Amino acid sequence: MRLALLLVLTLAASTAHAQSVDASVIPDDAPDWRPVADAIAEAENGQKVLLLHGFAKWCGWCARLDADVYTDDAVQDYLAENFEVSRLDIENRETIDFFDFRLPTAWLASGIGITSTPTTVFVDPETGEIITRLPGYADSETFLYALRYVREGAYETASFQDYIDAQEGDSEEPAPEAA
Repeated sequence: MRLALLLVLTLAASTAHAQSVDASVIPDDAPDWRPVADAIAEAENGQKVLLLHGFAKWCGWCARLDADVYTDDAVQDYLAENFEVSRLDIENRETIDFFDFRLPTAWLASGIGITSTPTTVFVDPETGEIITRLPGYADSETFLYALRYVREGAYETASFQDYIDAQEGDSEEPAPEAA
């Protein structure tokens, strides 16, 4: 009987926690998310990369990415200088403009390869071509590496891991010689 009661309480607590997640709520200190069409136009004008943040309202990792990473000062500074940003609710059926297409947001998300949330998609604003995707949650440090990897065009010549290794190798001091 006690075991059954414990299971019911545990299930109730986890359900209550799961229902409290709402990734559609944007933190006050988040980036200046723009509508997709506006972000495309601004990216073209400012020669910036287009970043699309794919999320779902129920996604806890999306809410955490918003709260922990997109609000980080270093991430925000780099985004403001190098990217135009927009959010895509993968379940939204609202019709939006995306380059030469007019389609529901959910269709766009699926069409650009957002198969799970969160997923960050980097788009060339001149061609509309996908540069790369970053699926899942990444901490601020890893996310900054991803932003630099895309902005610097390193994706054309190196894997993401090779890029990180090279960046970390540049900042490390040489190991002391063994005696």
